[in-house]
Amino acid sequence: MAVEKMHMVDLVGDVNQFDRITKLLVLLNNFEPVDAFQQINSSNFYISTNETNMDAILNVSQILPANSSRDFSETKKHLNEIVSAKTSLIKEDYEKISPMMNQDEIVSQIGELYKDFKDINDKLENYKHLMEDYQKLSESLDFLSEVDVKIENLNDLKNFSWGIYKISRENREKLKRNYENIPSIIITIYTTKDYKIILTFTPNLLLKEANNIFRSANCEPIPNAMGFNGTPKEAVQELRNLQKDLENEVKLLEEEQKAFIKENSGKIDILEISLDLEMQSNAVKAKAAIAKDFFYISGWVPEGEIKKLTRAIEKIDKQIIIIDKSAETLENSNLKAPTRLKNNFLVKPFESMVRMYGMPSYGEIDPTAFLSISYLLLFGAMFGDLGQGLIFALAGLFISKKMKRVNLGGVFTRLGISSMVFGTLYGSVFGFETVIPALLIRPMEDIMDVLIGAIVFGCILLIVGYILGLINAYRRKDIEHGLFGKDGLAGLLFFLTVLGLILSIFLDINILPTGVFVALLVILLLMIFLKEPLSNLVSNHRPLFHDSPGSYFVEAVFEIIETLLSMFSNTLSFIRVGAFAINHVGLFLAFESLAHMVNGGIGSILIYVLGNLVIIGLEGLIVFIQGLRLEYYELFSKYYSGSGSPFTPVSIKYQDRLNISSEEINLK
Repeated sequence: MAVEKMHMVDLVGDVNQFDRITKLLVLLNNFEPVDAFQQINSSNFYISTNETNMDAILNVSQILPANSSRDFSETKKHLNEIVSAKTSLIKEDYEKISPMMNQDEIVSQIGELYKDFKDINDKLENYKHLMEDYQKLSESLDFLSEVDVKIENLNDLKNFSWGIYKISRENREKLKRNYENIPSIIITIYTTKDYKIILTFTPNLLLKEANNIFRSANCEPIPNAMGFNGTPKEAVQELRNLQKDLENEVKLLEEEQKAFIKENSGKIDILEISLDLEMQSNAVKAKAAIAKDFFYISGWVPEGEIKKLTRAIEKIDKQIIIIDKSAETLENSNLKAPTRLKNNFLVKPFESMVRMYGMPSYGEIDPTAFLSISYLLLFGAMFGDLGQGLIFALAGLFISKKMKRVNLGGVFTRLGISSMVFGTLYGSVFGFETVIPALLIRPMEDIMDVLIGAIVFGCILLIVGYILGLINAYRRKDIEHGLFGKDGLAGLLFFLTVLGLILSIFLDINILPTGVFVALLVILLLMIFLKEPLSNLVSNHRPLFHDSPGSYFVEAVFEIIETLLSMFSNTLSFIRVGAFAINHVGLFLAFESLAHMVNGGIGSILIYVLGNLVIIGLEGLIVFIQGLRLEYYELFSKYYSGSGSPFTPVSIKYQDRLNISSEEINLK
């Protein structure tokens, strides 16, 4: 349950193996490439001087960027169209796939496949568009069904043009007000509640002016039947016959397209993964470097994957030089190691909640374990009910198994179990407190104890947060914030001193004299106030102030005020844990009162069911959010920055469907 150790791995080998090695790195799914030039120019890239490595060392002076300029964008676009059709037309087949390796062969086969697919698809799309046009045309002619005029007579008008427009009632009034400016004859031929259909006749010489007026009045033009003869009724019938013929053609083409996709399904899968492999291989090459006879590749690899990577490379070529250094030993401070979280199955679903805030920096404590434990306790305490928790747990299983949302489902399942545990402690089953006895406490009957307990629990979590912050500061070697910061040792001691003073006053326990407590608080506040000069003094850095002392002291005053306010508010924020535990009971009591007013029967049962649904859905969501707020604002602010970058190895889609070994990666 930590951030996995990272190693910088540099590879130097025969340039003839360059393509195979880059593809191997993609298929291994454990290598995040970095700029090889940056590594070579730094002191991290070190090749031991011996007879075997001499050529690689001499070649460094001739180093050039690797050529990975082939553009696959057009090929990718064509393949995406085919894959999209495949997804919509046939069921996915999850057989193992062995990708091909030759770029020219991939591009050629995709081109041929796309040509055949496009011939069918273009014809199909053209027929569908023609059907839509005929449908719109028949609808427009329906408006003229009562007009006993042949369409060819309208189309043969020499000095006039005719048109049909759809206009809303509001715009119709606007058009009426401009009648004297419209050089057209306007006839209303169809009326509904929301719009009217108008027929217009306009002199050809004034057609442009009339069209501008109709456009300004938001008149929607309806297509004219320019290519049809007879009356509108006869034209509509002809159009419908044509539509039926087109429907039959479309069905035949859809069957042809489906048969084509089904016949080439396996080939499409192979081409999709093969092209993806080429593109990801090029992504590795883009950050690599080559000389006359050698290639140079650098990248991050998790510590647990080093042996797997080494074995796979040695199977291809044992002469490849592998330089392996842990992230902690690198001298280039600008090179930041990425982060990969490593947690067991119990807390792994909560990684998604950590990522929502930010990925841990490399070397920073992974907060997943502490977040999962504290969040489960917070949620369970606020939403303690055996029956409602069971619903949450079952919902989590459904989300994991059926909806394939493993992380979200895992969180819900664990929250449900926590709710069930606290429900047992509270003696609550679907809101009823008479079914089982309370093993610990009943929130509504012991309100003060619940609220005080919530604050005590919050203080414990805050102390743990301070300790985790100290560990992170130690790892960063940050004396200023670790020893003297408001979230460091001085802040922790100040918080503990305040708690000790409160206990001695309210519990009448003589831990230390009040004067000693006050003196300690003043000293600790002064340490926080003077954290920058004190840390520079301890570490023997000069000058003591990075900026002018005046600006520092002004800023420090505000920081002291913020420290006091945040410490007070952070502690009191946890009172909401107890408040929501009480509210949970109170909300059910409200529904229980409504059920009693109905005087039993089915009505009461429905109210109880509705009440539980509201509590599970609405209050469950609120408690979920409030728990996150406590984690993010009250706890993470004490110890967690979340400023790291995730480990993103080069990989391909459908990695689990591959059926290939390192020996089969042959450069054709």
